This record gives sequence, structure tokens and C-alpha cells, in this order.
Amino acid sequence: MDKSIEHPELVTTSPYWALVRLIRPFNVAIIGLTMWAIQQALIVPDHVPAFDSFTFWISASIMMLLAAGGNVINDYFDIQEDAINKPRRALVGRVVSRRKTLFFHHILTGAAVTMALAMAWVEQHVLPLVWTIGIATLLWGYSPWFKRRFLRGNLVISAIVGQLSFWCIMGEWVHLSGSGYMTGFYGIGLIVYALLSFLITFLREITKDLQDQKGDAQFGHDTLAVRWGSLKTRKLLQWLHAASWIPLLFAGTMGFLYFPNRWAVMAFLLPYAAAHIQLIRGHIHSVSAWQKMTLAGGVAFLFLQII
Repeated sequence: MDKSIEHPELVTTSPYWALVRLIRPFNVAIIGLTMWAIQQALIVPDHVPAFDSFTFWISASIMMLLAAGGNVINDYFDIQEDAINKPRRALVGRVVSRRKTLFFHHILTGAAVTMALAMAWVEQHVLPLVWTIGIATLLWGYSPWFKRRFLRGNLVISAIVGQLSFWCIMGEWVHLSGSGYMTGFYGIGLIVYALLSFLITFLREITKDLQDQKGDAQFGHDTLAVRWGSLKTRKLLQWLHAASWIPLLFAGTMGFLYFPNRWAVMAFLLPYAAAHIQLIRGHIHSVSAWQKMTLAGGVAFLFLQII
């Protein structure tokens, strides 16, 4: 047997670059840009934000640090699964030690909690700190507990993605100034955006479970794909994709009729259509990529309203 197949070449052998890769810097940067786009496209046009630019970016940095720490701790707990599901990118315990990985997570998450504590102190409100600790706890427990239990991990990750929109109006929650905004057009738009982010992420998590079925089954994860099998899970995913056209077309209609750059709705509708087509064709590995493009298309839609 070819040894390169048994032991594929790692994406990096540098401990420094391994740590950088663990945080998924591109994904973390996208989180910050998404939050800025949400603020500029869904909050600023109809409402003076409660937080100034500096405070907003502090709050965005908290979420970015939590996401980075969550990525690191996920790889820390998933050493054996990653060795099967993505052997070239399984770096913990091979390029960087588990001890350094855990310490790196503590630094990132600790920085986020410290910044949230400072924000809570300045704003004289405990909500930023409680919210941050809650997200940090969910991210810590994702791999060892939630991911291994039926649908819990899918729902946790989807909720964490969906809550980003509401974190963007943290100032309004703290200063009790958001009631009028939330009942207006842009407030409803923010709620719709959060719900769609939750929904598409949930579909993508199920798709990823299909991709990782072999490794998850070997290590006793009770995912949808492991419990139901690939065929039944794929049929459910097809049904969910079809049903999800209803809220997506509603959002697309809102975007087309009421936002300045109306054709920008194609940025998320077309990738979703591609994901659905690939799902029907049974090309599961490309479905996840198109679902990710759908999420990116939602961000692109917001950016196109700003420029």
C-alpha cells in the first residue's frame, strides 16, 4: 500500500502556522466583517446605534475571539475523528502539542471574557459578560458533549451563528433603546437575517455530519447521519432544503422590493439553488461548499446595500 495514502502529507509542519490555522483566521475575519455589514445595512439606515464605532469593534472582537477559541478547542477534542475525516489538516498532537493547543484556547477565550467584563463595567450592565460566558461555555462543550448527542451539536452551532445579528445591537439591549427599532422594517430585517443564518447553518451542519459519518460512527457520535444512515438523512436534507425555499424566497422578495440594490438577492438565492441541485444529484461534498456560499451571499447582499 502507498504510504502517502496511509499517512498523507500535512498542510503544514510549522507549529506557528499550525496555531494560525487552528483559529481559521479567514472565517474569524468574516465574522467581524459580517457584523460590520449588519450594522451598516440593517441598523444605521433607520437608527442611530447605541454604541460608537470603537465600542462596536470591541464587541465584534469579543465574538471573533470566541470563534477563534472555539475553533481551537474543537480541534483539541477531535484529534481522533480528524485523523480519519480530514487527515491532512489534523495538526493537534502531531504538529502542535495538545497542551499548547489548550493554552492557546484559554488565551483567546480569556481575552474575550476580559473584554466583555470591561464592557459590562463601562456600560454598567451585566448582559455583555453573561452573554459572552454563555457562548464560551457552549463552544467549550460542543465537541465533548453536544456534538456527540443527537442534533444537539447542530442546534448549538446554528444558534451561535444566528445570535451574531442580535449581538450587533447589544447597545440597544443594554440601554433599552431598541424597542422602536426592532418593530420597524430594518429591525424585522435583522430578525429575518438571524433566522436564515440559523437555518442555513443547521442545514450545513447536517450535511457535514453526512461527510464525517465514517469517523463519527467509529467514535460513537450519535449524529443524524450515524443514527439514520446516509440514505435516510439525505432524504430528510432534501425535504428541509425544499421547505427552506419558503423563508428564503420571502427574504428575497423583501430584499428585491425594499432595498436599494435589489438584484443583490441573487447573491444568496443562486448559491442556495446550486446547493439544492447538488443535493438532488447526490454530490454531498459540494453541497456543503454551496451552503457556505449561501451564507457568504447573505453577507454580500448586505455589503451591496452599503456601497
